[in-house]
Amino acid sequence: MGIFRRPRPGHRDDPEQEVLLQAIGYVRNEVTKPRPRGWEKVESRIEILAEHAGKVAGLDAYSHVLITFYMDLAADAPKKPETLTLATGNTYGILATRSQLRPNHLGVSVVRLLGIDGAVLRVRGLDAIDATPVLDIKPYLPEYDAHPDATIPSA
Repeated sequence: MGIFRRPRPGHRDDPEQEVLLQAIGYVRNEVTKPRPRGWEKVESRIEILAEHAGKVAGLDAYSHVLITFYMDLAADAPKKPETLTLATGNTYGILATRSQLRPNHLGVSVVRLLGIDGAVLRVRGLDAIDATPVLDIKPYLPEYDAHPDATIPSA
């Protein structure tokens, strides 16, 4: 049965409360502080660490990628709100927003992949500031990631 042994269904130990993640690279751009909007034209480089450089092979065949990153500056924010009132005047639980003030400060964005040069990805639309740690990169697959029937609250 290999090195991974899964317990029988319904028989699983409690999961760990803490999870250790390590950056696979870092964002490089001209944005130095968080902002709520205006990311659509921002071009960024994602510099992949040398030990992960070979893992981007084939990624250049995709037009878009999913970037998971750690919003490290948000971890020091003085307020950790349960809710947030948006510019529309509507109040939502923090998990119903795109705010960086999330419990684990994880960001996930779909961005256009402009190109790859060695271990550096060039992307547009990433809502992460300079030096943000990148945790994972996946190709965007429309059959899994696009949902034409998705809805959002009205203003």
